[in-house]
Amino acid sequence: MDVESDNIVANSKNRVLARKYRPLNFKRLIGQQTLIKTLSGSIERNRLAHAYMLTGVRGVGKTTTARIIAKVFNCLDPEKIPEISINPCGKCECCLGIASGNHIDVLEMDAASHTGVDNIRDLIDGVGYKPVTSKYRIYIIDEVHMLSKGAFNALLKTLEEPPDHVKFIFATTEIRKVPITVLSRCQRFDLQRVLSEQLIEYLNWICDQEGIKCSNEALQIIVRVSGGSVRDALSLLDQSASISGDDIKSENISYMLGLPNRLSSIDILNDVLSGEISEALGMYDNIINHGSNSETMVCDMLDILHLSTRLLVEGEKNENVLLFAVPESEKNGIKKISKFSLPDLTRAWQILLKGLEEIRSAPNANEAGSMILIRLSYASSLPDPASLVKKINSSFQSHENKVEPKNENQISEKNKQSDLINKNDIEKQEKEPADYEEMVKLFKIKGELLIHAQLTSCVHLVSFERGKIDIRINGNVDKGFAKDISGNLTKWTGIDWIVNSVEEEGEETLDQKREREDKERITRTKSTPEMEKVLKAFPNADLKSVKDSNE
Repeated sequence: MDVESDNIVANSKNRVLARKYRPLNFKRLIGQQTLIKTLSGSIERNRLAHAYMLTGVRGVGKTTTARIIAKVFNCLDPEKIPEISINPCGKCECCLGIASGNHIDVLEMDAASHTGVDNIRDLIDGVGYKPVTSKYRIYIIDEVHMLSKGAFNALLKTLEEPPDHVKFIFATTEIRKVPITVLSRCQRFDLQRVLSEQLIEYLNWICDQEGIKCSNEALQIIVRVSGGSVRDALSLLDQSASISGDDIKSENISYMLGLPNRLSSIDILNDVLSGEISEALGMYDNIINHGSNSETMVCDMLDILHLSTRLLVEGEKNENVLLFAVPESEKNGIKKISKFSLPDLTRAWQILLKGLEEIRSAPNANEAGSMILIRLSYASSLPDPASLVKKINSSFQSHENKVEPKNENQISEKNKQSDLINKNDIEKQEKEPADYEEMVKLFKIKGELLIHAQLTSCVHLVSFERGKIDIRINGNVDKGFAKDISGNLTKWTGIDWIVNSVEEEGEETLDQKREREDKERITRTKSTPEMEKVLKAFPNADLKSVKDSNE
């Protein structure tokens, strides 16, 4: 990374890293290229907004960006006046004053501690005054979502039509709590979480500046724990350097944060998915005895499961991207877990996610953790729902076809009947469906009960013609649902079928159709003279369903 000499605040030897390396211009701001590009375009075309709303998670640079924007607008570099540049000089009186937080024309307010109407009225009273030394009078309001309803209302009119010399810059982590009337008057920028590779590169640069030796695995742990927050990452690096000195290793960070060994979590997860519960519980007890907690371990296992499942679904094409921030020592274990079936991995995810809630509410979290592992191991030996349905259906069909002949003549007759039935079944199965409902019935006949249930409850028919079906899917189905339908129909009928998933509204689902028809049947029955007499004789009675005698 290029080093900017003006990025480091003067006399900052004793400052924490998060403050010492706070960006003073857009050249040093990482991970926010979209914002920089948009702002550069508006400056070049002289289309400056009067109010900006910066939102994003903690530590991605909202307040820092607000101060840089204030510098951009008010920089007094003689070479740029009267023009505005995306790159402030960082040396003029205005830039230095904003960097130190004491510029007379740039007012910062923390809405978390100034929430009331009176605070906003005091602010608005100063809007009419011209800037003293700079081009614009700029108001930076941090954590703006903390303002009261009355404070927001007091701000609205001024925010809509402020004087030409006034700019507002808001920052918030809770954009949903900001009234839409305020948002509509601002130009909104969503600051992104910093990508792992960008953050690792940035931390490596800082380590070089500070003379800190930090292993790649240690940096990867810091990046993973920080969750894309630059400030959190720098704070963790600072804390690690305080404990480990100038040589930071992964085990130092794990010990500092009370994190269980990820390799142990991977081994435990692999054992429980393989049904080796005794070995898994032994490693779990060892982790707990060394000071880790069950909640952190389950969170780690969820993260490992997520990576393994993504790796299974997406394949090797995205392996480098998915495992970029994963230490080399962990990659083989994650790849090994990804060899389990998708139903096994998704079921394990659900059990662990539910278990996380149980740990937080259990009287003894460690005991709850061990019970979760036992449950997970037991579930690994169970078949997935689709396989179970097929097994039950196969068993049922086998039972139906089972015969107990009494003599050779009976055997012969039974065989003839069986051959005739099988022949008729084959002919029935090979017949192409004439409409959508007939197609759905075919899946039931063939024993594809899961697909049959999804077709009746989650699919809206858009169009049906020979060899081509357009459907709209409304619900949770497997990724290759449409492909499974077309493949089975082609196999059963000998005709090539194309099934497309489209966005058109389509017809009601078969379940919705049956429900509607049932309601109409009940309504018609209630209106008959006979039923009216019955309901009159039993005032508290009601008609819930009507069935034909043939059903």
